Amino acid sequence: MTTATTLTKRARIRRSEDAWRELVVCFEQSGQTREQFCVDQGLALSTFSRWRQRLRSAVQAAATPSADAVFVELAPEDALATAAPTWDVELQLGSAVVLRLRRPAC
Repeated sequence: MTTATTLTKRARIRRSEDAWRELVVCFEQSGQTREQFCVDQGLALSTFSRWRQRLRSAVQAAATPSADAVFVELAPEDALATAAPTWDVELQLGSAVVLRLRRPAC
């Protein structure tokens, strides 16, 4: 090996999934581009991108709703009008997306 090769080679660091998760969180909070972040952290862009995609896929798979549906019984419309002038409806659409509808008191 030549001196130039020796100076540019880096020792491989084996990181756990938790370590990669922490790096991805740091990246998302850094405001840097992927390229800038990888240079600063001494990471290969391809490796970082692969781990980032792998972790994102794992989160999406975990957020997939189960086959068990949750049903809530709603009162008839006239009972709602007399009982409470306000109402809230919340729909959990998956992937941390929630739709909230509210009717405030007049």
